[in-house]
Order: sequence, then structure tokens, then C-alpha cells
Amino acid sequence: MAEKPRSRSMGWTALAINLGATPGLGSYLAGHRGVGLLQMGLSVSGFIAILFWFWELVRGAWGSLQSGDSVVWPPAQALILGGALFGGAWLWSLVTSLQIIRDLRKTTPPILRDP
Repeated sequence: MAEKPRSRSMGWTALAINLGATPGLGSYLAGHRGVGLLQMGLSVSGFIAILFWFWELVRGAWGSLQSGDSVVWPPAQALILGGALFGGAWLWSLVTSLQIIRDLRKTTPPILRDP
């Protein structure tokens, strides 16, 4: 079973890391190890597919500069697959982050401050 985060701020930190840095990393750090690793695996796989497509684009552009031909765009399959993998991991990590925050609201008492 996943270990629960210790404070409400950890839930918001997990959300910020998942959506702003690496999908899955915030989930992993919040104690949802298995889900976080799967999300990171999907996001890294998608990012690598997008980099592969971009590398082919740069290679084709460089070749066209050398030969004087027009630039030929590489097939979009890697770009679409990479975007789908990364986008899916991002959405999954959003849902996980919101579940973490919701669970923390149920179990963690609010912080009381002195007036």
C-alpha cells in the first residue's frame, strides 16, 4: 500500500512537481512509488520519442542545407506517439495529485495559527 504524505503542503508540492517538472516524480516523492514509477516511465518514453522526431527533423534540415534542397519533414508518428505518452502521463499524474490532496484534506487537520 502507498505511504501517505505527512502534510497538506506535500500534496501541493506533489501537484507542482507532477505538472511542472516531471510527471510521476511528485507522486513518487509523495509515497505513491509504483504509480509514480509508471508515470515517470510513460513521460520519459514520450519525451524520448519526441526527441527522436526532433533529431530526425534537425538531421533532415542539416542535410537540406548541405545539398541545397528543401527541408523534408520527418513522419509524424514518433511526434504523435510521444505527445500521447507524455500527455497521458501528465494527465494521470494530475489525477493522482488531486487524489493525494483530497486524501490529505480528509485525514490531516488544518494548521491553526495564533491571531
